Amino acid sequence: MEKGREIISTENLAIGYSKSHGNSMVMKEINVSAFRGELIALIGKNGSGKSTLLRTMTGMQQPLSGSVFMKRKKLNDISRTDLTKTISFTSTEPIDLHNIKVYEAVALGRFPYTNWLGTISHDDHIVIDESLNLTGLSHLADRKIDRLSDGERQRVLIARSLAQDTELLVMDEPTAFLDLPSRYSIVSLLRKLSREKKKCIIYSTHDLDTAINEADKLWLMKSGKISQGAPEDLVINRSLAEAFESPSLSFNISSGTFRLVRSPKGSVRLEGSGYLRRWTERALVRGDFRIETSAKYLIKTPDVADDTGWQIITPGGEIKHFTSIYDLINYLDEEPSVNLK
Repeated sequence: MEKGREIISTENLAIGYSKSHGNSMVMKEINVSAFRGELIALIGKNGSGKSTLLRTMTGMQQPLSGSVFMKRKKLNDISRTDLTKTISFTSTEPIDLHNIKVYEAVALGRFPYTNWLGTISHDDHIVIDESLNLTGLSHLADRKIDRLSDGERQRVLIARSLAQDTELLVMDEPTAFLDLPSRYSIVSLLRKLSREKKKCIIYSTHDLDTAINEADKLWLMKSGKISQGAPEDLVINRSLAEAFESPSLSFNISSGTFRLVRSPKGSVRLEGSGYLRRWTERALVRGDFRIETSAKYLIKTPDVADDTGWQIITPGGEIKHFTSIYDLINYLDEEPSVNLK
């Protein structure tokens, strides 16, 4: 990143909790940075300290030692009023608002700019309307919050943060409890905002797939340390694997996905190309079959334009046809000789 674009950074930051009998350290020597127009996913196992880090970096919790800098200025030197115009924070807590419309909820983001009466000006209304438009909520502006889906409610929180008009948006688990389309919809929106509005967005998540596929940078918390880099960097240097692998879970460095460790019960040869071969191999591995060139059973996947289906050629030369991977796997499961190489 070019100089002058840094939004927030830490210097030897230690996070945790101060207690009467001493400090409870979660992590120390944290040195990370985030830049304008960057979408950053904060990942790590449960209890690794993701929420604690986000709360500390937004001034909601005091560091045990070290510093947080907002555009090269120490966070503790920024007034609370100025901080609310610089950083917006969205927690995992559900929206506890009843009998209030979407427009009114988003308007709450303008509180740093209103007078002591909370009067919404013409300029405020322009910002609110733009926030609703950017998050695709304009048509729901008059709907009550309690009549929205979970995904729509999450968009309201993002719209409220946008209305706050800060350079940095920090979100703790914005995709939690959402279905797959809604998760990708929210992350797509965050990516769009970072690109089009040049916002710096940091969000924590347990959804590794969307983080790896969509984030510009990962902050990975593991073993009392934090690693940062492009998702591909952390895949290649095996940081992701080391953070999440276990005796029952392995990481495929080629696909960037995690898979349960299995005990193969048989082996087959596989011929074919393209996505049909990839999906067939995936099903075979899930069915606990190894792919080996020395196996006696040969599976041929169809071409993309071929509707003849899958073929299995047995050791005796018999050809069996299958119109689905499901039927093919069932045949292999019921054929004991497949266990023989």
